[in-house]
Amino acid sequence: MRREQERWSLENQKDECFADMYVHPQEIDYNIDTLFELVDASGLEFLGFSNPRVWDLERLLGKSPELMQRAEGLGDRQRYRLIELLDPDTITHYEFFLGRPPLEICDWSSDADLLSAIPALSPCIDGWDSRCVFNYDYQIINLSESEWGFLKACEKEAGRAIAQILQDQPLPLDSVRTLQRQQLLLLTPAT
Repeated sequence: MRREQERWSLENQKDECFADMYVHPQEIDYNIDTLFELVDASGLEFLGFSNPRVWDLERLLGKSPELMQRAEGLGDRQRYRLIELLDPDTITHYEFFLGRPPLEICDWSSDADLLSAIPALSPCIDGWDSRCVFNYDYQIINLSESEWGFLKACEKEAGRAIAQILQDQPLPLDSVRTLQRQQLLLLTPAT
C-alpha cells in the first residue's frame, strides 16, 4: 500500500502517466513464479540476476540464524520468491541474463584456466582509469597500485593471456580472481 501511494504521488500526476501505469494494454505484472514460467517456455537458461546482492537472502535474514537455517532447504526459485515477498519495496523490476544451452560456465578455480584466459576490462566500470572506481553495481572499489597497473596492462595489451600480462605486471592470482568477481575484469577462456 505504501509503495502504491509513493507511485501515485510520483508517477501519476498526469493523465498519460496514469494510463501508462494502470491501463496500458501491453502491461503484464510478473512475480518470480510467472517470470520463471516465461523463462522456462523460452528454452533459454537462466544465468542470474544483474543485481545478485539484492537476491541474497543473507541481506534480509542474516541476523537470524534460525530463519537462515529454515531457508537452507529452499531451491533457488523458492528463495527468490521469499526475497520478493519479504522486500517488495526493493523488488520492483527484474533484470537478468539468459543464455542458449549448452552454455559452458567457467568458475576460474583452476590456475591453468585462469592463466590462459584472455582478460578485458568491463565496459561497466565507472571512473576508469582512476584507482577509485565504481563497479557494475555502483559499489566503490579502491584499487591497489598493483591491481590498477594490472588492469591498465589488460587494457593496453588486449588479446594477451593473463600469464603473459603477469610477467610484466605481477599480481597474485587471488587478486586477479577478486577483480573478476567484482566484475571489473571479464575473462574469455582460451580456445
